Amino acid sequence: MKKRTKMMKNLKIKTLLLCLFISLQSCQQIIDQAEENKAQENFTSEFMGYYSGSYTGDISGSLTVTVRKDATVEVTRSTAGNPDTYVTSLVMSSFNGVSQSPQGFMLIGNMQTKKGTWQQGNLKGTWAITKN
Repeated sequence: MKKRTKMMKNLKIKTLLLCLFISLQSCQQIIDQAEENKAQENFTSEFMGYYSGSYTGDISGSLTVTVRKDATVEVTRSTAGNPDTYVTSLVMSSFNGVSQSPQGFMLIGNMQTKKGTWQQGNLKGTWAITKN
């Protein structure tokens, strides 16, 4: 009987320690997430602002680029008065290279140089912008 009581006591202690460990892990995850959220709230893209310019090549037109605080980017191009807008993001200073407009237009390049290339299907060319 003493052996069984001792085993039950050991099992309770182990269960208590396991619960304590899991609680501490959960608390650490909450703290880590809060720190990450605070870092994201405090982040401001060094490229934040409004830019305008043009693109040339197989077709040409005007560009406006708006970089938001969180490094998301709204790109609007216009050819013959027809706007085409999409939202992308910056990876460091470069456009993510995945997002494109509904018509398939996509900027490739970076905000350090404020220029690069563009493509839309088989069409391509270059672009350049300046900060307003």
